[in-house]
Amino acid sequence: MYFTRPADMDSTIAPALQSEELIIAELEQLGVRYLSRQTQLQAVGLRPAHRLLADLLRQPTSRVRTAVIALLLAQPSFARAVTAALAELTAEEALILKLFYTAAVVLQEQYHDELTEYCGIEGRLPDRFSKELGLPSTTPKEQLAALGQYHRQATGMSLNWAGTYDSAARNLIRRRKIEKKWSL
Repeated sequence: MYFTRPADMDSTIAPALQSEELIIAELEQLGVRYLSRQTQLQAVGLRPAHRLLADLLRQPTSRVRTAVIALLLAQPSFARAVTAALAELTAEEALILKLFYTAAVVLQEQYHDELTEYCGIEGRLPDRFSKELGLPSTTPKEQLAALGQYHRQATGMSLNWAGTYDSAARNLIRRRKIEKKWSL
């Protein structure tokens, strides 16, 4: 069991919301604390890394799905669980994990100094999917743009994917800056 529920919590909360809230509670324990919550569910343990990655990709809201980028930035050791997570996902979900993982690799390069200073990140995410996704060997900004274009073509979703990827990293760093300031 990965959670506890306060006695006064409404038991009519939809299972999808409960699932999302539990994942957000687990992310908080792993240092990803920028997502707002609607309940007081608390995680008392963590599911295995591969299951958390897979479960994140299955969430109905994009704000939670894209948090996989922040999780990988905050916990580079989760890179070891990506292969097992891919095995649990549908082909479409697996592609999204590869895209988000690759975005995290690029963002780790782009925000290296801030991630080191504010997040105390040690370790690097190995680049596993850039060649498969046809990512050019250019600047991180150009790589994110190319990755976003690939994402749009592969999914048919015309969003600013490069901005979405970047937002996950900036949200993580912004929250950690605030936490560091509060701790002084």
